[in-house]
Amino acid sequence: MRLEWERVLAKRVAAFRACTRTDFSQLPCPPGTIHFTGGAPPVECLPAETISDALVRAWHAEPTALWYDETDGYEGLRVAIADRMRQRGARVDPGQVLITQGAQQAIDLVARLLLEPGDRVVVEGPTYFGALQVFEPYDVAIEAVPLDEAGVVLDRLEDAFRREPRPKLFYTVPTFQNPAGVTLSAERRSAVVQLAARYGVPIVEDDPYGELWYEAPPPPPLRAYWEEVLFIGTFSKTLAPGLRLGWLVAPPRLMKPLIDAKEAADIQSDRLLQRAVAAVVTSPWYEAHLRAARAEYAERCRLLADALSHELGELARWSLPGGGFFLWVTLTGEVDAATLLPRCAEAGVTYVPGSEFYPEHRPSPSLRLGFTTLGRDELLRGAERLGRALRRLLTEARPT
Repeated sequence: MRLEWERVLAKRVAAFRACTRTDFSQLPCPPGTIHFTGGAPPVECLPAETISDALVRAWHAEPTALWYDETDGYEGLRVAIADRMRQRGARVDPGQVLITQGAQQAIDLVARLLLEPGDRVVVEGPTYFGALQVFEPYDVAIEAVPLDEAGVVLDRLEDAFRREPRPKLFYTVPTFQNPAGVTLSAERRSAVVQLAARYGVPIVEDDPYGELWYEAPPPPPLRAYWEEVLFIGTFSKTLAPGLRLGWLVAPPRLMKPLIDAKEAADIQSDRLLQRAVAAVVTSPWYEAHLRAARAEYAERCRLLADALSHELGELARWSLPGGGFFLWVTLTGEVDAATLLPRCAEAGVTYVPGSEFYPEHRPSPSLRLGFTTLGRDELLRGAERLGRALRRLLTEARPT
């Protein structure tokens, strides 16, 4: 006999989904397809030996780290995070730092704390699709506010804030934004926190890329402008995504319920790994590692942008980001990048279509290209394949 699972499943299960609606495994990709879909450090930049050595030292120094304890996280790591954030202009008490299983868990913990069915959530348009993946099962209304070259558009943001019911949160990636690559200017950062304070809207600042700038550091985090901001950070982009180690900085009033929610979810993050990472990020090696990563990513970004300029010319436009992992490319004409994707896959190249980054998943002429996971030869060959395929498809799509 089989149980009738459809009868007992919670209604929210219908809103659970993969982070992207596109099933890349079903695309007609030939062997050797080049995927611009990644958003992670390349394998050759993963500090395997450094982390391994630190883990061995942590194991021998404190074997009791294998026990239960520290739901809020290892104090040494929380102190190190607070110190680095102070260096970026944000005053943070280590007691306001909660260690999480990557930034994704931090987003989910905030949603558990703040959201109820029918609430409004404001995001940037486009926004990180993993945040949409978290928010949607809470049965909330998600509204996207557009971006321009200096970040979120202020008058549209204020309009979203003033309408009733007031939003429960504004989720933003203000620095080297995923996917658009834009960085909120210092002037607008000040204006955004003033708007949020005026209308009583919590800001959730997701900052995976803030230390991965190319030529000059970005403005201080929004948390530096207002201590009520919930700040989310991660070591997935600066060290390795497989570590699943991130953090959440929250106002004092929220710390106990957040810690309780964390305990209910997984009891604690890996204590041994936290000690190893604390040793790594407080060593001189870490700054040298960041300098090398910044130079490497900047070179790959320029290489891809130059290749696209040669291959696509006037058929697309984009702006070079000041850091991070992505190029946001917008095709000219009335086209939908999602409908072009299968044909590009047949030509041996894939990307993430722009529709994935909007709550309504509307057709979009934009696409996201991740360049950090690909080597130089792959970037050049991928740009050539993408250019050839898009030139052909855009010519076919033109009205005769």
